[in-house]
Amino acid sequence: MQTQIKIEKCEKPYCVIHTEQKNDAINSIAEKISMMDETGKLCRIAAWDGDFCIQLTQNDILRIYSMDKKVYVECEKETEPLLLKLRLYEIEEMAERFGWNDFIRISHTDIVNFSKVKNLDMSLSGIIKVNYADGKNAIVSRRYMNKIKSQLMMTSTKQ
Repeated sequence: MQTQIKIEKCEKPYCVIHTEQKNDAINSIAEKISMMDETGKLCRIAAWDGDFCIQLTQNDILRIYSMDKKVYVECEKETEPLLLKLRLYEIEEMAERFGWNDFIRISHTDIVNFSKVKNLDMSLSGIIKVNYADGKNAIVSRRYMNKIKSQLMMTSTKQ
């Protein structure tokens, strides 16, 4: 396969694949590239379903939450939450390292993948409700309200 690297000014490196037609091999290459960070390392999180380890990418995850002193991940493809062996702050640090900018902490116990959010319901007074396409939802804590609004550019940041 022929490769070419172009040096140009851009915010983040990105890859374009030129091909006559899409096939399984091209899809596989694109998927592998999309799972890499800028250093070429694969960006995955290991989640557990009993004795089985499942490798998750950013696109697999709806939300990450803690309950009963354990951390779980909710996915689109899995019906039951999967167990993570990391703390929420470690996941926040990992998401930042991987460049997963859509992962935003909305409460003491929840991190949401905003690329999977259908809409934000602001009809309740002072409360933001995060709605997913599958009907699930989460409530934004008042403590995190300003941080979320500024991350989503709903308000101007103070200078």
